[in-house]
Amino acid sequence: MPLVRVDLMEGRPPEVIEELHRRLAELVAEVVDTPIERVRTYITQFPPEAWGIGGVPASVARREEVEARAAAAVERAAP
Repeated sequence: MPLVRVDLMEGRPPEVIEELHRRLAELVAEVVDTPIERVRTYITQFPPEAWGIGGVPASVARREEVEARAAAAVERAAP
């Protein structure tokens, strides 16, 4: 049973995470020649302040990216 783990900075839309699960499973099943039903995927999302890039939190180093994801999440949540 293959298990693929991915760590990402949080803020991506749920449909992107779903697609990542699907495509990772498809790729692993193909490469290791196993039924897709045997493939497991595990995606962990961390807050930007928990990531460090060159000794600087991602919330600072990638401020524009983090703010853009947050704004997009608010737009998705609006009725």
